[in-house]
Amino acid sequence: MAQANRMLALRLFGVPQAKAQAVLKAAAAQGCPGLRLLSREEELVVCVNVRADSEAEASRICKQWNEYFREQFGPAVFGEGDTELAKAALTGLAKKHKLFVAADEATGHLLEARIRNEQAAAAVYDFGDHSYRHPTKADRLAPPRALLDKYPDCPVQPAAGRARQALALSGADWAVSYQPAQGVQPGFVLVCGAKTVYLHALPPSAQPGMLAANWILDMLRRLALGLEMAQGVQSFAYGKPAPVLPVLQTPVPPKTETPRPRPAAAPRPAAPNGAWQKSGASVPQGSRAANLRSAGRQLFDESAQLPEPPAKKRNPASRPLACLVLVLLIAAVAFGVVWLAERPAAKQMTGAGYGTADYDTAARDYLTRAQQSNSQVAAYLALPKLGGTLVYQPDAAQPSQAVGLAVQAAQGDELARFVSSGQPGQARTNQIVECPAGSIQQLSQLDEEELLRDNCGFTLYTDGSTYRYKVAAVFYWDPAETGETAFDLYGLQDLSDQQDFLNFVLGVKARSLYEMPVDLEDEDSFVTLVADSSDASGRKLAVTGRLQRQDEAGFLLGKQIVQADQPLLPLAMYEKSGEEAPSVETLNQYWMNWYATGGATSSDVQQESGMPQEDQVVEGVHPLDPNATPIPTLTPPPTEAPATPSPKPSATPKPGTTPKPGATDAPQPTQAPGDSGDSGDSGTGQPTPAPQPTQAPQPTAEPSAGTITVTMNGVRQEMDLVECLAMIARNELGANAPVEAYKAQMVAAHSWILSQGGAPSVSGREPNETIRQAAREVANQIVTYNGRVAFTPYFASAAFGTNPSEDVWGSSRPYLVAVESPYDQQYASNWQNTRVFTEQEVADRAMEKLGVDLYAYSEDPNDWFGDIVKNSSGYVTSLRLGTATITGQKLQVNVLAGFPGRDIRSAAFDIAYADGNFSITCYGYGHGCGLSQYGAWGYAANGWTYDQILAHYFPGTSLSAVG
Repeated sequence: MAQANRMLALRLFGVPQAKAQAVLKAAAAQGCPGLRLLSREEELVVCVNVRADSEAEASRICKQWNEYFREQFGPAVFGEGDTELAKAALTGLAKKHKLFVAADEATGHLLEARIRNEQAAAAVYDFGDHSYRHPTKADRLAPPRALLDKYPDCPVQPAAGRARQALALSGADWAVSYQPAQGVQPGFVLVCGAKTVYLHALPPSAQPGMLAANWILDMLRRLALGLEMAQGVQSFAYGKPAPVLPVLQTPVPPKTETPRPRPAAAPRPAAPNGAWQKSGASVPQGSRAANLRSAGRQLFDESAQLPEPPAKKRNPASRPLACLVLVLLIAAVAFGVVWLAERPAAKQMTGAGYGTADYDTAARDYLTRAQQSNSQVAAYLALPKLGGTLVYQPDAAQPSQAVGLAVQAAQGDELARFVSSGQPGQARTNQIVECPAGSIQQLSQLDEEELLRDNCGFTLYTDGSTYRYKVAAVFYWDPAETGETAFDLYGLQDLSDQQDFLNFVLGVKARSLYEMPVDLEDEDSFVTLVADSSDASGRKLAVTGRLQRQDEAGFLLGKQIVQADQPLLPLAMYEKSGEEAPSVETLNQYWMNWYATGGATSSDVQQESGMPQEDQVVEGVHPLDPNATPIPTLTPPPTEAPATPSPKPSATPKPGTTPKPGATDAPQPTQAPGDSGDSGDSGTGQPTPAPQPTQAPQPTAEPSAGTITVTMNGVRQEMDLVECLAMIARNELGANAPVEAYKAQMVAAHSWILSQGGAPSVSGREPNETIRQAAREVANQIVTYNGRVAFTPYFASAAFGTNPSEDVWGSSRPYLVAVESPYDQQYASNWQNTRVFTEQEVADRAMEKLGVDLYAYSEDPNDWFGDIVKNSSGYVTSLRLGTATITGQKLQVNVLAGFPGRDIRSAAFDIAYADGNFSITCYGYGHGCGLSQYGAWGYAANGWTYDQILAHYFPGTSLSAVG
């Protein structure tokens, strides 16, 4: 009978890690199963992995330990599962109808990066509208002079004074501030209330901004819910002496930051219902709920009056001046009437959110009136957070008088314009819009990941039509470049010829700075925005959008954007940096294969290729050493946090994707995990020191290791074996993985290729010399079982352990069994994700793929899914959908496959239904059988050698030489 597997993940903040480890050690001594402690920037996750004979028993044990840890950690517990600290804090604030503001722009940007995607954010935070972004209040956010004179040498008082000013001007409950470390002064955060200021000094950190945001959010959460402050938080009365900050042992060098430009003011997206009312006065407590409900209408209302100063006695001598002012006021009103006539929809557009029907109506109305004033206006272009601009016809001349709001700020020939005539939306076309610097602010900065996440789509409004685009590529382009790396963007507007279409697709994908979650098909239509560079290089930033298809969901998946691996840059950038440009031919082959296969991963290819009925005999296989014996199966390390910190999610690539050069350092190896067979401690105890592993035999490197036949990037070819393995490893693990992980990947790939026979499909990218050297050392090694080449599949990350082969391909191998893979959650940035499908989408697919009428089965969608059975690693082996019983894999790769940007990444998942939508939260990435690439990364970073890694994931196998 299959065991029930249940995991408890309790999230904490504000608990010293030493205290948490002591609590977990005590729990382990009391028999708590599968304990693990994860940490990042003082946020902790206590994981309990329970396996029991029934779901009820597993739930009972989880509940027992949930209560135990909540009692031990108290108010430090802010949530369970995937609940983020930001969400917990904002939910608590909204529940208590509390509001907060940032005291300065730097603190505001820090917080906005953390909370901008949370639904409750606009209900409790002003996003600067009442403070540093307000046109009149921003200049008043200065600490009182009397306070500075009273405490001239205190670094805390200026921040407290500024926060108190923000509090008074906004009417919020709290104002927050973050001050980075300077010299020997540590960084600190503070939360200022009406009478009390709460202060916390920050320890040195590799990510000081994230740590500061965490502390601010936790302090706000505790204040809103009336909880005790965390250890280390001090308080003092405003205007009284502040606590003395500790002195840093290592001074922090001064850091110069470039001021960040403010985003365009119009049109801007509206806050959702429940957003904060825009008012200059304090918000009365009794009307807080009403204010929150009505804020969607009032957020951008600039008519609210500031408190008037006390009345002064009238001076007869001031009457002539008053008359002059009156005349000027009348003239200003007359000018305003004319100006408003030219921008009739501006107020509507600033009061409606991008992508809503109200915004669309306002934008089209704005366009229509602009065209009535100027027949050369062709369209209106809008982005979610950057505002918009009128787009003119190709031959439009600079008007003598500006037309419309967007053009009034333009100087010189700053009009956005189409490069050629033609209607957007036509299949196999690429319309180009030139966008000078004065047309849309910050468009040239969409090479910044944070800004791109907020603006990964745009809309073009033309006469009677609305075209929505999803950004498919963002790249640097040099119009003057010649030679192999040149890209004829302007020559690729008519894509009706198949070769032109492919040249365009390969060109933009090979150059894109980011991998965008947008697929491309033969009949797609495109628009490319070309922005001037902020420097004098002549380089442009091009943003290519793919038209949203009919019936395609309009989601903009900014969270799924990752930095691209080896984007092709203009040649001048390589010459300036001294780096070598990647092979254009290799890049084109790679992206051609991506396009032809629909973006299939290596795991997808292996899953579809299937497992051979039996292991293959390969000529020339012999032991690496005449006395070699099978590699012993190693006991996995204790289930505690890895000895080395995991790479940051933004810096850790999925296999096959790496950040820009220099963005990530390979994790430094630590002591190898100990053999726990004799361990007297469990869970969080220190691993028992193990003898250093014996280095795997290394055959002498030869000038050539031979050749191998594969279909590399869609091209069947006989390749140099070393180069083939190096290209595969580079693609699968990126540019900065530990060397031992590369070697394990190469040996597994070599074995898998030989097990398939013929010329199996693989994907590769141009490797660096470190990867090539690793390939030379293991090129002639393969994994064998009973003298035959083993079938050695691989995938990105495991769920709660690996998946046995019978649950993937229906038949078993003695060395493809479920094993633990404890590092995946730490090292994989994409280990857990949720995909949302509407009730109708599920019903339509069930009918199309299974012939099941779910509405006939039950009117309540809560009943549609049931009888879910999982194996010991969390992969769904069976479930019921209506009247059909299927595997989790079938739901993943068949029933709910093919929704762009919403692929279910593994067969280990949970399903929930609410508000007409099914949420499928999956764990791990790929089929789950064999070598986990992130697991190998984690083992290698913690001291394991490649032979140990392979022995763990393919137990009972041996390393052999071939050729």
